Amino acid sequence: MATTYRSVKVIFQNNTNQTLTVHGCAVLRGIWTKDLEAKQGADIQKQSVAVWGSESQEIVAGTSAFVRVGSVHGYVKVSWSLPWVGAFDFSVQPEETLTDILRVLPYEVDDRRPDAVVVSVTLEEVPRPESPPAG
Repeated sequence: MATTYRSVKVIFQNNTNQTLTVHGCAVLRGIWTKDLEAKQGADIQKQSVAVWGSESQEIVAGTSAFVRVGSVHGYVKVSWSLPWVGAFDFSVQPEETLTDILRVLPYEVDDRRPDAVVVSVTLEEVPRPESPPAG
């Protein structure tokens, strides 16, 4: 059994009323964690969770990956990098077309184990202002 030297697990909460779809994904360094692979074309149902992970099984090597999720309004890119030496980097970047429709809540990073980081991120719909009653 191979040793894992660095790993990242991303818990992605779709708190929208839309089904999202993975439109692109890749591990740039390392490999997908078994059973946590992002898959092109996979749906993330509304009000549900997707979990992705990448890891490095090489000494002196980190891991980095990204997942691009699409909605009917645009895309959100989730990316991470956990180098062998240096700071963990995580970003969630919605396209400009989503600014009035979807928003990313502040995400939580659990780095108590600096070699095995877990991130929780939530995407939700922007509340619409209530329209005044017609009359």
